[in-house]
Amino acid sequence: MTEAIGPSGLPQFEDRVLYHLVDITGDRPMGKWEGITEAELAVPLAEELGIAPDLPGSEHFRSSDARGVILAAVEGLEDEGLVACQKMMGPWTIRPTRDGRRRVQDWRDKWRERATSRDQEVQRRILEDLDRDRRDDPNNHRFNGHVDVGQLCADMGINRDVYLANALRLLDQRRIGLLVLEQFTLAEGFAHITESGIQALERLVATERPLRDAQEAWVEVARLRRRLQIAERTLPGLIADEELRSRCEDLLAAEGHYDRVVREACIVLEDRVRTTIGAARSVTAVPLMEQAFSPNGGPLQLSDFDKEQQGAMQIYRGTMAYFRNSTGHNLVETYTQDDALRLVAWVDLLIEMVNKAVSEGASS
Repeated sequence: MTEAIGPSGLPQFEDRVLYHLVDITGDRPMGKWEGITEAELAVPLAEELGIAPDLPGSEHFRSSDARGVILAAVEGLEDEGLVACQKMMGPWTIRPTRDGRRRVQDWRDKWRERATSRDQEVQRRILEDLDRDRRDDPNNHRFNGHVDVGQLCADMGINRDVYLANALRLLDQRRIGLLVLEQFTLAEGFAHITESGIQALERLVATERPLRDAQEAWVEVARLRRRLQIAERTLPGLIADEELRSRCEDLLAAEGHYDRVVREACIVLEDRVRTTIGAARSVTAVPLMEQAFSPNGGPLQLSDFDKEQQGAMQIYRGTMAYFRNSTGHNLVETYTQDDALRLVAWVDLLIEMVNKAVSEGASS
């Protein structure tokens, strides 16, 4: 539903009281003793207050709940500096302040802008509906063109008077025309789009297309930026080892050739194990892992149980045998970016296990 345009759409009763006060008194400054009474202010609010339209002019109004509600609203507005009043035993004299008049003018400016925008949308919808009839039946649309007024009003949250006012504007602009038969009225939605209306609709579409393309581009940029921010936050948490991350991060962000990531990650693992156990540079890949993790006295013991240590050694030697050797001697184009990221995370875990074995060995 479209947001109401006018005082009925104001969210608070006090706001509506202020609007009607300014509407009655006008926009000129008023003297200290000038203004209107609460009874005069109650007239445009009678329906909302649930009172008879003639109650404000009667003796009963002075003791009514409606008067108390209005005076309470006036006091609230006075506290905000939006109204000033002279309070007497009888009727109060109430006038808007400059700030009060300015606030109402701000509301009116916003309503005018919304009304203009709404009217443009309604006129476009009328043209679109009638142009659809033209495209569906090019030869007869001048005789059977029709806008479903009820559906249009429901979709756009307007009443039939708003529809008709905009339809009449289009008629005056010669963008739509009446059907030949007089019993088919514009109020009921019977009309056809003219050549001028078709051109006006085409101009709207042509004007909006670059804007829509730009908006879609900005949405895509924002989406990619969010993904990058997520990746930047996730990568340090996913890959803890700083050297591994620094050597693989740019390769992971590349457009392809992700076997380079696999190769670099395995080299980092190999170098870390060799450095940790002090092995000769000539010992590489599978033999290095067998030497480091051997259940028979290897320097990196991950478990006190021989079978588990044997399994650990096989994990490390298998990583070298399968991933390190294949990418170290061949170009492998089958790895995806996701594959590479998972492999780096796996190597990060293996490096962490090496660090753990070293720290536990030092403490024992």
